[in-house]
Amino acid sequence: MGFLWSLTKVGIKIGLVVGAVKLSIDNDVWSLKTENGSNGYEKLKKYILPGTIVYKEKLPSPEEVKINAGSRWNSSVNSVFEYLNSAPARINSGINSLYRSASDAVSTK
Repeated sequence: MGFLWSLTKVGIKIGLVVGAVKLSIDNDVWSLKTENGSNGYEKLKKYILPGTIVYKEKLPSPEEVKINAGSRWNSSVNSVFEYLNSAPARINSGINSLYRSASDAVSTK
């Protein structure tokens, strides 16, 4: 099973590389003619870049990120210190419950 899985992973990786090289050759990425490069760039701007611009518009503004990051950081710091503040009481109650169950076990024997 291990050999077959390794062979499958290698096959997928090789297939992805071959597909990328084939796609780049079909789109004349490796061409020495500047017209082909210019046409490829125009296709890129026409079909690919508008999708990335739409995605960029959906991103929050830097101010929103700064405010949100600050509030999340403060919330995380507060929760850590609340946990550390309640740790002695939790440890004390855990030790007391262990002591009670141990003393109950000893007294029933």
